[in-house]
Amino acid sequence: MPPRFEDLIEQHHDEIFAYLWRLVGNERQSDVVLEVEDLTQEVFLRAFENFLRLRRDTNYRAWLYKIATNCAYAKLRQSKNRREKNLTFIATDTTTSPGESIQKRLCTLVDALPAKQRACLTMRYLQDLDYSEIGSILDCTEESARANVYQAIRRLRAAVEEER
Repeated sequence: MPPRFEDLIEQHHDEIFAYLWRLVGNERQSDVVLEVEDLTQEVFLRAFENFLRLRRDTNYRAWLYKIATNCAYAKLRQSKNRREKNLTFIATDTTTSPGESIQKRLCTLVDALPAKQRACLTMRYLQDLDYSEIGSILDCTEESARANVYQAIRRLRAAVEEER
């Protein structure tokens, strides 16, 4: 018997919100919070619209991540200028401690990754999904998911080395 849709929301809402937060915006600005809240609502609205069509053996968590990833990709395509705003924000912010500055810089570097690499890295290390789940969510093989994580880490290391 499939779960009630309300149970899916209760079970996965915070996890999906955190995932979208990591993909779409890392700043503590009210407009980003609202943007991620709206995006989370969009994910569950799309899920609700298709819920009755799912097979009984569906991995509901992976299905929700897939919807969230598609929504995030669409949002990121709409706001390509966001990276420039992040860089300007970091360059002009002089009130942060060195640790906060490093964290912001790392967030900027992660934001600059290609969308699929950023999604794979986030799902693997921040959402603790295994490679087979990531592959299922992104419609790719487990090896492709692993390769995207590897490439993301490689790019991040290179960017950090370049700044030294």
